[in-house]
Amino acid sequence: MRLPISIFVSEFTTFINLNPVLVKMSFAFGHLLGAWCAGKIYEYFSKKKISHYAWGFLLLGGLLPDGDFLLDWTFGTDLHRTFSHSLLLLILAPLAVYLFYSILKHPEKKHFAFFIGLGISMHLFLDGFSTYGIPLLWPLTGYFSFFSGFTPAIPEGGLLQGDAGILVYKMKLAVVDMAIGTAWIFYLWFRRRIQF
Repeated sequence: MRLPISIFVSEFTTFINLNPVLVKMSFAFGHLLGAWCAGKIYEYFSKKKISHYAWGFLLLGGLLPDGDFLLDWTFGTDLHRTFSHSLLLLILAPLAVYLFYSILKHPEKKHFAFFIGLGISMHLFLDGFSTYGIPLLWPLTGYFSFFSGFTPAIPEGGLLQGDAGILVYKMKLAVVDMAIGTAWIFYLWFRRRIQF
């Protein structure tokens, strides 16, 4: 399998990505696991238990940025990794949750807003390890990755784009993600944390 090399040159920077295939984003279970770990770390350091509904908001926040896939698949758009992977969503989603539950006068409104924001933050953190990076300052152009910092390059190629070797590799990553999710569900069942 031949691995592509991406080079982007502008008057501000030169971005060379020698192996854009080896590091990819998490899939759904990877993001759920990341959000769950963030919740457990919060519980450990705060010495407080997260409520059942706050856990729901935390896990929802871990998946919410990839909700744009539904728009892409339904309407044929190309919105993935635009507004949903930026600081804009990180600000607006907790604010919307807080305002909605303020209207309902729910006592956990601050917790719900905090935990959906924590879930989104963990999602963005994990996607920051991908070679594509995330458009952290959207609608401004540029992507952030922990490997290359900020670059003005707009990455090309989505999840299902590439030659056969790249697609096989991406499918293997998806299967690994499913295995992680299955192991997690089994662990929770074994520890009697969930019942069917």
